[in-house]
Amino acid sequence: DWLGGDANFRAVSYMAIPNAAMQTIATLILDGVFEQFPRLKLGVVEMGVSWVPSFLKYMDSSYTAFLRTEDRLRNLRMLPSEYFKRQVRVTPYPTEDVGRVMRNGGEDVVMFASDLPHAEGGRNPIKRFDASVEANPDEHETKFYSDNMLDLIGSALAS
Repeated sequence: DWLGGDANFRAVSYMAIPNAAMQTIATLILDGVFEQFPRLKLGVVEMGVSWVPSFLKYMDSSYTAFLRTEDRLRNLRMLPSEYFKRQVRVTPYPTEDVGRVMRNGGEDVVMFASDLPHAEGGRNPIKRFDASVEANPDEHETKFYSDNMLDLIGSALAS
């Protein structure tokens, strides 16, 4: 395995990486865990971010479609995407379009990480991230590189 693991990892395996995260997050939100614990934060690391914008739309669509038939959904005071934006932070791979995800999935959701020296950490990830975010408003860069992580771990831990 060229990534240094025990199993052979290929493109098809890469495609399925966020599936478990999506199901877990949907369960936490739709079952009311984030409603009951509004200060609880979840970091989704090493699962990419390209899936986030469509996942948010899909989750809101699911909520709307099943609101009349599922009691648990009536206990939510916000749309599922709003819980996600309030309480979930995700890290990208350097090959992903962070700027697009921030524009379409919320600038408060994506935070910097690099898996260097692993292959998915890429070469010069900061250069790639900078290029991806440069078309966004200036505050997106600050949120990406520091503020969103501080929101996840709490400023007291960062001191």
